[in-house]
Amino acid sequence: MAVILYEDPKLSGITSRLKKARIANGYTQQDMSELSEVNIKSIAAYEQNPAKLSAASYSTVKKIASSLGLDPEDIINNETIDD
Repeated sequence: MAVILYEDPKLSGITSRLKKARIANGYTQQDMSELSEVNIKSIAAYEQNPAKLSAASYSTVKKIASSLGLDPEDIINNETIDD
């Protein structure tokens, strides 16, 4: 399920798809950590460096995406995935 996020002006400078989705849903990093059962430090790291999210285990990416009501490919920055 591909989701197109409305490009809110306050999100325009954010490059992390995960961070954009989190903010668009009105969640804090703490909220995301609790909903996804992923450590808050990991959430922060994935937002600061999207390549780390691309390198995370599929189950971790799936838990984070599911907590946002999205599919894993919706939160991974495609340009960070090695072909």
